[in-house]
Amino acid sequence: MVVSPVSAPAVRVEGVVKRFGSTTALAGVDLEVAEGTVFALLGPNGAGKTTLVRVLATLLEPDAGRAEVFGRDVVREAVVVREMLGLTGQFAAVDEILSGRENLLMFGRLFGLSKAETRRRAEELLAQFELADAADRPARTYSGGMRRRLDLASSLLTRPRILFLDEPTTGLDPRSRNEIWTTVRELVREGTTLLLTTQYLEEADELADRIAVIDHGRVIAQGTGNELKDQVGGQILEVQLASAAERDRARAVLAAVGCGEPEPSERPDRLTLPAPRDGLELIEEAAAELRRARIEVSDLGLRRPTLDDVFLQLTGSPPSEDGAGSRSAADEAAIDHVEHSTVGRRSAPIVRLRPPSRRELRSAVTDAGVVTARNLRHFIRQPQLLIFSTIQPIMFVLLFVYVFGGAVKGSLPKGVTYVDFLLPGIFVQSVAFRATQTAIGLAEDLERGVVDRFRSMPMARSAVLLGRTLADLVRNVLIIGLMIGVGYAVGFSFHAGVLQALAAVAVVAAFGFALSWIFAFVALTVRGAEAAQAAGFVVIFPLVFASSVFVPVATMPGWLQSFSRVSPVTLTADAARSYSLTPGIPSSLGETAAWVGGLLAVFIPLCVWRYRRMS
Repeated sequence: MVVSPVSAPAVRVEGVVKRFGSTTALAGVDLEVAEGTVFALLGPNGAGKTTLVRVLATLLEPDAGRAEVFGRDVVREAVVVREMLGLTGQFAAVDEILSGRENLLMFGRLFGLSKAETRRRAEELLAQFELADAADRPARTYSGGMRRRLDLASSLLTRPRILFLDEPTTGLDPRSRNEIWTTVRELVREGTTLLLTTQYLEEADELADRIAVIDHGRVIAQGTGNELKDQVGGQILEVQLASAAERDRARAVLAAVGCGEPEPSERPDRLTLPAPRDGLELIEEAAAELRRARIEVSDLGLRRPTLDDVFLQLTGSPPSEDGAGSRSAADEAAIDHVEHSTVGRRSAPIVRLRPPSRRELRSAVTDAGVVTARNLRHFIRQPQLLIFSTIQPIMFVLLFVYVFGGAVKGSLPKGVTYVDFLLPGIFVQSVAFRATQTAIGLAEDLERGVVDRFRSMPMARSAVLLGRTLADLVRNVLIIGLMIGVGYAVGFSFHAGVLQALAAVAVVAAFGFALSWIFAFVALTVRGAEAAQAAGFVVIFPLVFASSVFVPVATMPGWLQSFSRVSPVTLTADAARSYSLTPGIPSSLGETAAWVGGLLAVFIPLCVWRYRRMS
């Protein structure tokens, strides 16, 4: 168990600054959160709330200032901080392909719980969050409120000391919102500290012990709900005019009896003004003066200030879901873009390498195994992936064997049938096209917040990338096995024995593994699954079709032969083809191994570097 200084608050933030390019998301934030309380960050979209949560959850490093969680620095002691926190982001970062139970079992193992403890906690939380009846349904079939509850449950598997809730009820219906509120109150009673960000004034008023109003990256007010309301002072006079044309006259009349400047309003026929002196006396005078000025009023009344009034007085505009009154759309776009790039980031600290301990190695192996199993379930349960991975190469075999085989067979080496020439090439073509799925799958996880959830957990940092590429390696071997079966059905056979056949499969699988790391880097570099897919096909199509996958290199134009002969696709296809047809070691094996080794040596470090730069 992590021990922190007794006197340390749950959260201490001192002068934290975070910039994204020319946009300053946090401009020197200071605040403290007492242990065992609910602290709300209140503000519109773009105010800096989410950026501050991401700093505290170790997902972003501040450019200046210091932030601590239970006395632990979120940059220097990030690993320890992750062991104490739970994170529920703006969007429910659950795996939609897995069931509710499978989500909890996966996250429990990644939190370091034993299999038995993970199962026990999963059942407890499914019952607690009223998800037991839907536990074995895919999460994509859940309502918004159910996904939110599952997301919250997955953060509570280890009973974290502090829980960050980033706009947990945005987009939920009133019933689901009330369910989340009930859960928050229960967590506080059990001793959990909560830092809550919200756009909803009612939510902050209902749940928080203390509130910080944040706007344009600065904390502009702090206190309890009542303390903040007292800043407005007195009471609020609300006047509903019969005609909006009388607004300016009514404003002047009310100012004359002592009312303050009206709050901004989208309704021109309504005035909301501070009433700094005795309410009854003021309302009597206001009514009399309005009547004397012949200004018709449909309603006039007094009320106590709300957090809306506090925010309006402090910022001059209301908090709203579209972020009105905060940063411009251009600023928001800048933050969103630069969060996915390296522009404006301070240089990452030098990583001092040390050999991992035996415990760390076991944990890394377990975590990589959990993520690998998760990604394989995706492959099995998504019909479009299965079709793309199986039907397409089968169609290529049938098309080239029966349609183009007659035209190609005259250029083949003596004694080699076209089907025997083609199938090893189809193995390579299959793993090459399937490598683009690495980019698409990883990009989707980034978009949905699943990678951020992984990064906020005390799991091996290598597991996300290794689990993705290992799953692709297993998938590639299975696809090659399927292609072998199809090949034998149309006349293909391995002529050089079982060991040579296994060597052919190993060469192709190794090449596919190297390609997976290339496309993992693509996903970490471009923005969005569609961009990752487009980038993948731009690379793969010319490499595959300008190679010896389908036809001998000698049949190509002279200018293309030079490129094709050194292409890693051609070299891998020729090595696999040689293993399939003749005994001995292929002449292209050395060059193939050099390509595979070189790609791994370049792109594994690039992926690790890019993954670390996400902070």
